[in-house]
Order: sequence, then C-alpha cells, then structure tokens
Amino acid sequence: MALVRDRAAWLEHLCAEADGEIAHLGCADSPYTAELLAAGLLLHERLLGVCRVTGIDVDPGGLSVLRSRWPQARFVEIDLTAEVPIEEQGRYALVVAGEVLEHVADANAFLLGCQRLLVGGGRLCVTVPNACSPKIGLRSLVGRESVHSDHRVYYGPRTLVRTLSGAGFTVESMVSCFTPLAGRGGRFVFNPLLRAAHRAFHGPVGDGLIALARAQHADR
Repeated sequence: MALVRDRAAWLEHLCAEADGEIAHLGCADSPYTAELLAAGLLLHERLLGVCRVTGIDVDPGGLSVLRSRWPQARFVEIDLTAEVPIEEQGRYALVVAGEVLEHVADANAFLLGCQRLLVGGGRLCVTVPNACSPKIGLRSLVGRESVHSDHRVYYGPRTLVRTLSGAGFTVESMVSCFTPLAGRGGRFVFNPLLRAAHRAFHGPVGDGLIALARAQHADR
C-alpha cells in the first residue's frame, strides 16, 4: 500500500484531474469551519481553486459560513441517508467524502446516497481515519484514545473495502496518508519512524486511509 504524505494535496490533484462535476461531502467540516478557515486548512477552499465543485453538507450553520465567504460558489444542504433531490441525482463524475463515513450512523444508506449522486460509472473517493495506524496502538498503551467526539466507528483497509463493496462499489485503489491535524508530536517524532517502517513492509501506517472506488450501479 502506498503512503501519501499530504492528504489534502492528493485530493486536490485528484479533483483537478477529474472530468466532470465534483461533489464534496462534509465540505463545512463542522464544528471547526471557522477555525480551519482561519488556519488555511479547510479542504474545500483548496478544491475551489482547482475544479468545479459543489459543497454538500448537513450543517446549515457551516454552510452559511461558506456561502458568506464564497457567494459565487455552489453549496447544497443534503442528508444523503434520506432522500436525494432529483436535481442532484446522476450529476457528478466524482464524489469526495473526506472524513465523513466514520461520522454517519448508517454507512450503507450514506453510500447508497453517494451512488445516487454519481453518473453511471462515476467514482467515489472516501477518506477515513486509519484503525491500523500504529499511533492508535501507542496511545492505548498509556490508556489514551484520541478521537473526534462525533466518530462512531473505526475503519481499517479490509473493513473499508467490505463496507464499500457492500454498497455496490468496486475499490480500485487505496493508500494510507498522513494528516497535519494528527498532532505536532506525531508528525515530528513518529512520522519519520513510520516512513521507515513503510519502506520495509509497505503497510498501512498513516493516520488515514484514502479509497478510490467506482460505482457499479446507481439506485435512483
């Protein structure tokens, strides 16, 4: 498995190369929208600079902040586990779900909603925290779990493939990645050691996973 040093740059490149409209799910990254904007770390801001992208989120407050910042950009409030508006169905060549899947109560319903957004044969890019990250094991040794308060589940490579496949996607590729939000100590102390381990064993050592999958059907 390849190791990506910069998750946001990888996604930016993917979207810049995509042919057709793109949907970015969880674009507001609530409740940290304003904080990430101030730090220059909001992924949606980077995507707006390289592609034609629609921001989709369930949080009206976060979307309001983004609409104020980019009044000419397109944002839509949708709960993909419920009904997908007809005007959004079959519209997008690429759907990016960045750090969203681990938050949803019904992953299968969410992924079927992603199917409805896609054109036939369109692609879904999912990023999730990596349950196989050695950093998780190291924290557990000292009785600590560092996790977002809204996370419901952990995904490793096999469980992510199984979840995507069960919703009608074929996984084409998967990489592990580092993230700048994983903590300064982890970046400067552990990441060089993990890169060395990756060179030796090619395992999923990053903080997160990025899966690129193709839709096999679209239940509309």
